[in-house]
Amino acid sequence: MKKRWIFVISVLVAMLLTTNVKGFEQPQTLILIVVPDFSFEEAEWLLEYGDRNLWRTAGFAALNVRPDGSYSYLNNTVSLSSGIRGVGVDHWNAFEQGEIIDGRKVEDLLLQWTGSYPQNSLLHPYFHKLVEKNNETTFRAPIGILGETLKQGGIERYVLGTSDLTHDQRIRYGSLFAVDKKGAVQGKLTEVVKINTKSPAGLKMDINHLLEEIVRFEKDSEKSFIVVEWGDLHRLFTERNMMTDDQFVKNYEKALRSLETFIQMVVNNDSQNVMMLSPMMHAEAYKKKKQLSPFFFWNTSHDKPMELYSQTTKQRYIISNVDIVPTILSTYDIRPPAELPGSPLDLIERPNEIYEDIMNNVNWMFKIYSTRSVVLSSYITLLVIMLLGVGFLLLRKKANPRWIHIGKVLLLAAVSSPIWYLLLSKVLLYVHSGYYFWLLTLLSIIFGWILMRYTKYPLVILGAIQFVAISLDLWMGSPLMQRSYLGYDPIIGARYYGIGNEYAGVYMISGLLMLIPFWKASKKMFFIVTTSLFGFLIIMLGTSFLGTNAGATLSAAIAWGFIAVKHSFIMKKWKLWLPVLLFGIPVLSLMLLFLLQMTGNPTHIGYAFERILSGDVSYMTDVIKRKLQMNWKIFKFSNWTQLFVTSYILMGIILWRQKNWIKNEREKDILQTMLVASVALLLLNDSGVVAAATSMFLIVAASYFWLLEEKEVDA
Repeated sequence: MKKRWIFVISVLVAMLLTTNVKGFEQPQTLILIVVPDFSFEEAEWLLEYGDRNLWRTAGFAALNVRPDGSYSYLNNTVSLSSGIRGVGVDHWNAFEQGEIIDGRKVEDLLLQWTGSYPQNSLLHPYFHKLVEKNNETTFRAPIGILGETLKQGGIERYVLGTSDLTHDQRIRYGSLFAVDKKGAVQGKLTEVVKINTKSPAGLKMDINHLLEEIVRFEKDSEKSFIVVEWGDLHRLFTERNMMTDDQFVKNYEKALRSLETFIQMVVNNDSQNVMMLSPMMHAEAYKKKKQLSPFFFWNTSHDKPMELYSQTTKQRYIISNVDIVPTILSTYDIRPPAELPGSPLDLIERPNEIYEDIMNNVNWMFKIYSTRSVVLSSYITLLVIMLLGVGFLLLRKKANPRWIHIGKVLLLAAVSSPIWYLLLSKVLLYVHSGYYFWLLTLLSIIFGWILMRYTKYPLVILGAIQFVAISLDLWMGSPLMQRSYLGYDPIIGARYYGIGNEYAGVYMISGLLMLIPFWKASKKMFFIVTTSLFGFLIIMLGTSFLGTNAGATLSAAIAWGFIAVKHSFIMKKWKLWLPVLLFGIPVLSLMLLFLLQMTGNPTHIGYAFERILSGDVSYMTDVIKRKLQMNWKIFKFSNWTQLFVTSYILMGIILWRQKNWIKNEREKDILQTMLVASVALLLLNDSGVVAAATSMFLIVAASYFWLLEEKEVDA
């Protein structure tokens, strides 16, 4: 009897002392339901008409599924399953032993191509080609890393179901989540998909058989990871165009109800945690620019509404595809491999339902993304026309004072426009995007007129307002920048937090405009003020919980280095100042950036430092290649190229034709520092064309304003 009590107490103590990563309880089984063609339209339908208790108490978030290449079910699944952006390979599929490909057994193909094949596994004849293709990319997605890590952790893996359309049109990508480094995993694909002549493509997921297989595999495994590829929605949307509207609606509701029924059954088992994700939204949602996928998570330890928070995105309700693999591993208390950039999701219990808040935010993101191109192209075109118009005015030997005044107001309006796109980002929730654009244009013009009418130094005041507003937004976690047309877009996924490259250029030049009142200061005082400004800029741009923009931080440091060299005794000795400027300042800047990243939570910059310091030279070269590729792509296709080219050409014309228009040494220092900062932003950012365009535009606009003031005096 005494021994029994000792055993019971020992078990209770062990249970109390057990800790889990990120608040997840260790389950016996994790079931991952992969539902291709499931979009936020279907999520909204289920949240509205489905089982309220099931859907509204699940962890729910919008998932960025952007791959390294074009959006597709295969590319997106490769990325989600490897924890790094990846791409698929032609003809990829999973096969059961005995299946035929082009008249040959799949086993025979593997023997001919690789010399062997796994005996107790699904077969993936193109696995080696998928590995090779991703090793050739700059992301180098580690195919099979999830399945391999689970295998090493003693987790049994199993795959069920397909998205097949016909016997010859096989679509089976779910196994990518479970294959190991050799391309092996157990599973049953076709057995759990039954023939049903009334269903789209004549096939339907067999819920009873699926549940039987899950129960059987659980009994045979101490811990298990089961992937279910639920292909009914994919089959439905593939045949959408051939159906009558009534027939589609009827099958649409049936498909969603069937999916809900299956999820209810597996969620009700307390030994199972359940995740559901969609690797790819259907074509209709994609065309509507609704290019985020729903992600649901039912955790056995939580019965209240849950918020999923990603350390990768640092935004509420939006998670990254690189977080899925670490999150799956964390449910088994397995540490993610070091080469993976993502983090396990945090589960935060909320007292009330948050699904309405999530849907409002998601629809806001969709609205920005769907109208961004039109709004920005209109905005950029207006800026270019304004610059060319004022440039023509400056070419005239004599100009009407009224036109000069109008030109100055328009320049101030253009320089102030970024602040309106920041401060009024939430107005877009309530007005049409076209009205929003013209409202901001009108406000910019009115503000420009007020500055001209009531202030003596409008550019200085404008620079100070923009500098303070952006600084405050960064301190608050960038809530305004996250949803600004000039901010970053979670659907694109290039940046989720900190300061984007559009505002990085605006921020830096706005700060430098505040130096104008010090043009009469002594050389020493000017250097002290400039150093203080750049010190603040570097902290704001580089700290992990603020700007987190490596390119902008290094650009600010280099711009300060230019000022420091120019004001030092070595200025006249180029053999000294040239290596200091080209090598000394950049090295010191990198060291400072590294120190700034040691504060707060991990970031993408901190991850890069870890990889580089561990000796991963290929990672560094891959990053450089991606930055160059991104800049070239932006230069070829982005609307920002218009402003970039126009601004740089006009600045060149100003410097060529107006060689002596600035006579004060401090004013020359300010202008030259602005130019150095803009060029550094171009060279050091992955979207350098954008940062260079916004920064050089502000420089040209400020220069035009000063030239118009001179012309006004001469008139």
